[in-house]
Amino acid sequence: MRISHSTMAGLQLSTVGRLSELIPPRDYSNLNQQDCQLRVWLPDPAKQALEELCEINEMSMTAYLTEYFASYLFGHHEVMRMRANRSGLYEPESESRYCAIDPDGPEPEPEVAPNLGKNIFALKIWVPEKIKNGLRFQADRAGITLGEFSRSLICSHLFGCEFASAPFKGTTSLVDSIAREWEGPCDD
Repeated sequence: MRISHSTMAGLQLSTVGRLSELIPPRDYSNLNQQDCQLRVWLPDPAKQALEELCEINEMSMTAYLTEYFASYLFGHHEVMRMRANRSGLYEPESESRYCAIDPDGPEPEPEVAPNLGKNIFALKIWVPEKIKNGLRFQADRAGITLGEFSRSLICSHLFGCEFASAPFKGTTSLVDSIAREWEGPCDD
C-alpha cells in the first residue's frame, strides 16, 4: 500500500512498542498485495469528500479506502499494530510486481449502469484479495451486493450512519439484538 514516507515514518515512530497483541493472532499475509479489483458507483458528494480527505492525508484514494476497509474488517487497533510492525498492509513489497489472476476465482460482477441521479462516479480500486473477500462475506450476510455494501460503508464513513443504504442499516438492528441478548437484562 502506498503511503507517503514521511507519514509512514511518523506513524511508525509514534506507535512502536506501544500497541499490545490483545487478540489471538490472525493471518495478515498478502494484505500488501493489491491484486483484486473493487468497483463501486459513488454519489458525487462522496467522491468529493474522498478527494478532500485523501489530499489532507497525503494518500491515494486506493490507500485511504484499503486502510479504511481493513479497519472495518480487522479493527483500527490491529491496523495500527500493522503500521507499527510493518506487517500486513504495511509489509514492504517485494521488488517483483505481478498481477494475480485466479482462473478458478469468483465470477466478476456484471457491469450495472449507474443511477445517474445519484451514483455517478465510477470508483475502481485494487485491494488485497482478503479485503475484497471479507467485504463480500459481509455483503452476503447483509443480503446486498458487494458494490452496494462498499458504497454504504464509504458513505457512512464519510457522512455518518444515516447515509448508509436502507438494507445495510437493517443489519445494525440484528447486531444490536445479538449484543442485547449477550449483555442480558438491565438491572439498574
